Amino acid sequence: MTDDHEEQPKMILVNKLEPMSEYITFGKYLLSLKQLQKNRFMLRTKKRNPVLSFKTITLTKKTKAIVQKLLQDIEVTFEEIDALSEDERNIINQVVEKTEINTRLKIPNTKKTQLEKDLNKFNVLRGSIISGNDSTELLKDFRRLLLHLTNENYISKKECNEVLMEMLKLNI
Repeated sequence: MTDDHEEQPKMILVNKLEPMSEYITFGKYLLSLKQLQKNRFMLRTKKRNPVLSFKTITLTKKTKAIVQKLLQDIEVTFEEIDALSEDERNIINQVVEKTEINTRLKIPNTKKTQLEKDLNKFNVLRGSIISGNDSTELLKDFRRLLLHLTNENYISKKECNEVLMEMLKLNI
């Protein structure tokens, strides 16, 4: 078992530019250092008002370590993102999207990689169906992925309906 303490960045507890401030610039908002110590990610506007469209998030040990890296402009590796649970990835994606820090930092986009996996699986299933495989489990997976990709707005509803109608015509 490896020691996780060595890999974690040094905690930022003080805003070096304004030592008396309990906030530090994080993307286009201010981040509460006091709340970060308590494993909470709380944003404020530049005028220190609450960000109404963003609720305070409770951070896990792993997500807090990533936030600390972001504060220090340390690059986050794909392995670190990959080691996160689905919920933790969603937290990091929410933080990155809301604060718009992804323009100055390289963070592997887990949503994109999940979308790429779904698209790859969709294309493999489509190829299997075209080549004659009509197992019920495969067809069920294909339909589920088709609807999922449609809900994610990657496939238009019109295209989805056309594919489903074609499947009905072919009796599959």
